Amino acid sequence: MPAERPPAEAHDITARIIEEATCLFVASGYRGISMREIAEAVGISKAGLYYHFRDKEDLFLAILTANLDAVERIILDARSADLSTRTRVSQIIRGILSMSPNQRAIIRLASQEMVHVSREARSGFEGVYYQRFIGQIQGVLQAGIELGELRPVNTQLATWLLLGMAYPFFYPSHHLGDPDETIELMVSVFFDGLSPK
Repeated sequence: MPAERPPAEAHDITARIIEEATCLFVASGYRGISMREIAEAVGISKAGLYYHFRDKEDLFLAILTANLDAVERIILDARSADLSTRTRVSQIIRGILSMSPNQRAIIRLASQEMVHVSREARSGFEGVYYQRFIGQIQGVLQAGIELGELRPVNTQLATWLLLGMAYPFFYPSHHLGDPDETIELMVSVFFDGLSPK
């Protein structure tokens, strides 16, 4: 049994594990890395890694959950502000696209790589992912419909279409270019289409 660590030191090691493992998962996918490689990247023993995380699935879910916390904060900040639906959506997209490339990539991994975890873990995370991310954006669009700012649409489908426009930027290799131009065009296409006025 390892010696007791001061809470601050344990927290620092956990944060370092998550940071290094995030880079490895983004680069190689869930099945492309081992706990040994993660331990080596962090500079701790494999036993030290297992002290903090039960297994690779546990670590992967911790990374997804931490990222989901950050995304949910962005959405809740936009929902709580006194803004139009269009400005709320713009603020959400701006917040997500302002995340680091690896953080944005974790959003993609949350859908692409979940097939590799246990059915129980997948089912549990999918419910939380919907409630705290997809469902929150649907709520923004539904509120816009109720305020008369949007025409009645299938909000789940509209949410997937909106995120579909952002999806290419969930790859670290896809650069935003001018973020303001990218976000403005994305929001303009979503709300106005491309037809001339």
